[in-house]
Amino acid sequence: MDAAVTPPLRIQTSNSTPISSQLARAHLKNFIGDFEQRGAATSGGDSTVIAQLRKVADALREERDIVNKTVEAS
Repeated sequence: MDAAVTPPLRIQTSNSTPISSQLARAHLKNFIGDFEQRGAATSGGDSTVIAQLRKVADALREERDIVNKTVEAS
């Protein structure tokens, strides 16, 4: 018989505070740096997770650029 499958952990927020995409990107960049250091120290890290986090950071930057262009155009 196969082992029981454990579903992924569900995280629910209990509180949130809106922040700018620029601040979110800064926090994300700091986290990525820390994550890379921890991963390199243990087993070489998980490059897939880092790549996905970088995509999120790039998307936040694009969002900020679009908002800035819209503000400048008005």
